[in-house]
Amino acid sequence: MVVVAAIGEEEASKRVIEAAADLAAAYDETLVVVHVIPDEAMEEHIQTMRELPGYSDTGVSGETERAADFARRMVETTLDQTQRERVTVEGRVGKPEAQICSIAEELDADYLVIGGRGRSPVGKAMFGSTTQSILLNSERPVLTIRTTDDS
Repeated sequence: MVVVAAIGEEEASKRVIEAAADLAAAYDETLVVVHVIPDEAMEEHIQTMRELPGYSDTGVSGETERAADFARRMVETTLDQTQRERVTVEGRVGKPEAQICSIAEELDADYLVIGGRGRSPVGKAMFGSTTQSILLNSERPVLTIRTTDDS
């Protein structure tokens, strides 16, 4: 069994990785860190990657490979070597909430760890919420790590 951590492209995703790593260690499980690039956001994602410290174009091609590469880089900058030994990464492209729930089911995850911003109910209704959608649609236990813009 595994713990799945779904991360975005914000700095606060490091808190999600840390919490998921702690959970996986507590239950002696593997951690799978997944990053999903929405179909329409590939160019923005490539720009975000170029802004990461120490980034060099490693010749990664293909959208899912780019998503996995991003997850790997986030893990490397967040966890120490000992913690990283039990981590694998996964990249996906598509609708984030559908892809995240799908991978949790495919891997038979014990837990799904995601980030969530504190938004008002009106903000969620107007702008949608990947976190809210996952909470409502996942068959797995979900741990939500509250993130803020300055986290």
